[in-house]
Amino acid sequence: MTEVPKNKEIVWELEEHSLGKHLVFKKYLNAWLPILSKWHGRLLIIDGFAGPGEYKNGYLGSPIIALEAAISHRHHAVRDQEIVFYFVESNKKRLENLKKVVAEKFPSLPDKFQVRYADASFDEAMDDLLSYVEVQNKNLAPCFAMIDPFGVSDTPMSVIHRILRNRRAEVYVSVMYEFINRFLHSKEFAPHLTELFGGNEWMDVQLIADRSERKKFLYDLYKRKLKESRATNAVHFELLKGNRHVYSIFFATQSWKGADKMKAAIWDVAPSGDFVFRSGGGQELDVTCVDYESLIDSISARFAGSWVTPAQIAEFVGSDNTVYHSSQFKKNALKPLEQRGKLVIHDDDLPKRSRRFTYRNDIRLMILP
Repeated sequence: MTEVPKNKEIVWELEEHSLGKHLVFKKYLNAWLPILSKWHGRLLIIDGFAGPGEYKNGYLGSPIIALEAAISHRHHAVRDQEIVFYFVESNKKRLENLKKVVAEKFPSLPDKFQVRYADASFDEAMDDLLSYVEVQNKNLAPCFAMIDPFGVSDTPMSVIHRILRNRRAEVYVSVMYEFINRFLHSKEFAPHLTELFGGNEWMDVQLIADRSERKKFLYDLYKRKLKESRATNAVHFELLKGNRHVYSIFFATQSWKGADKMKAAIWDVAPSGDFVFRSGGGQELDVTCVDYESLIDSISARFAGSWVTPAQIAEFVGSDNTVYHSSQFKKNALKPLEQRGKLVIHDDDLPKRSRRFTYRNDIRLMILP
């Protein structure tokens, strides 16, 4: 939870642009839970800035969204899964309110669900948890960590790296650019930015006069730092209020399939809000006004002149190399390419096609230069 008001109320109103962030979070959990529950004995969901669990205008906080996503999931196996929900909140009154809301909304939980609370800052709670795991020379359970602070304190890159060094760990991080930009030249604020970015490379931005170039520099740096851990993919999208940028979300994962599911969640939610979506490769897309030519161009640039399967293209599209997800490329890229005479199917694989403009994952195709 973010947007803590200046008067530091226990419960405050959810701003409209934050609703989009919560919708993406819920959509992604709905996809993540059944996939991981098939293969792993325990799952861990961390909310690092849990808040009071509710808003004045009736919306629920992210901890309640996470619990509801698991309890009401249409795959019954999710409710039989061992899931630990770890809610971190440093404000004692908000933590007590959160406990009250959880108890009221969930008087009983599935037998294998556990809710644990930490009365601590995010970095302190994570240090305790990760140190406990590391001393035993073990890994965290497959983990989704929501890191949604107000400002930039208590979210050092060193802690995020420690989370991502664990197999199947993912982080969903809010970064408030306007807050960072306001204090770029403040000596008192510099140590916080050095912790946030995991080094002092951010200081080079002080020499950049253009506002958009400054933001691009810092976001590219943040994505690069996320991927210095075990993370192989970093997806980035922005939320705006009207034309004003509010904050950005970075999602880091060790799996292209995780990036793919996150992008699918963004695309699904986007028509109900203002989003600008950027991939790890620097592409920008207004997902409320879609033009698939950039998808066609990306696929052509990567694969033209070689025999390739749709399965290989799916991995490329689903990764952070593009702003698209893997359910989009067959209809919106391969079909137009074939219609234009720019795509051919390997002669030996023609019998595998049931009809024209269909693309089984194991057929070989070539995009012509």
